[in-house]
Amino acid sequence: MVSAPSDITILFKRLEILQNLITVQDAEDIEYQVGKLEKANEAVSESDLAAEVDHILLQVKSKAYGNAMQLITSLLQQYNSITRWIDPEVRGLQAEVTAKSALISSLEEELAELEKLIHDFELRHMQELGYLILNMLSLKSTLARQSAMHHPYNASFRDEYEKAIEEEEDYRGTYEKTIDNPSQDLSDDEMAELKSKFKKISKLTHPDLVDKRFEEEATGLFIKAKQAKDKNNLAVINEIWEYLEFGKPFTLKMESLTDLEELRAETKRLYFLAEQLFHKIRAIKTSDAYLTIAHIEDWDAYFADTKQKLNIELETLKRVCYA
Repeated sequence: MVSAPSDITILFKRLEILQNLITVQDAEDIEYQVGKLEKANEAVSESDLAAEVDHILLQVKSKAYGNAMQLITSLLQQYNSITRWIDPEVRGLQAEVTAKSALISSLEEELAELEKLIHDFELRHMQELGYLILNMLSLKSTLARQSAMHHPYNASFRDEYEKAIEEEEDYRGTYEKTIDNPSQDLSDDEMAELKSKFKKISKLTHPDLVDKRFEEEATGLFIKAKQAKDKNNLAVINEIWEYLEFGKPFTLKMESLTDLEELRAETKRLYFLAEQLFHKIRAIKTSDAYLTIAHIEDWDAYFADTKQKLNIELETLKRVCYA
């Protein structure tokens, strides 16, 4: 039995992807592509070729990347010598798309970690201090109402009262929503598992990296995974990962593009996307929220100290309000 041309093509395409990932030193993606290459190699019936690929896989698993690169390069040269000529610019752009896709995945991961840090801090802030802040806002509304009643013809006092009521209601809505939908508590090992699997899911489902044919379904899974990550919902993350790992994975754009003009356009798009991500990351790292959090060495001590200060402020407001 001779392997179908598509089996051979897929095998060598996987080798090219692995070669590019070794070049950009993306260890986690290398591990993922090794699994894909193993499956592609199982579909090839030519024993000599399969043996050569097995040898490459052994080198990669042993982290002998130098040997692996030499073997891959040699095998690809043999393959290319018996297949149609491909414009060197196409190969160069394919490598560039792969490298830029890896960069974007890395930037997306960094952005997600920054957003998660701020989300976790704000969540804990609400859980530990929210009821104190809500009580303080309620007392401030009462004081504003008293002032408005004592100055019935002064519009500024009425405006202050309306502003205080609005602020209290807005905060109450946020507080109740947060308390009703808490994040799950995970152990350190579970949290590490969640982060690792979300990273893999993100690389396989990100709307900017998936082939357009699968964009709608991939986007839905990406959003679902991001929401699960924010809530520390490991069960949902595992469900999505199993679907991707054991089902038919989405084709990534870097795996399907062969047309020169499409590759040129995709390269420009990825450069633009990378710049956008750099700007988003920079904006977060220079924001007041992030700078405040970054300077807190011990969250437990911070919240304990802040709670004590708010309790003192609350007692002062009570004395003023009920004097």
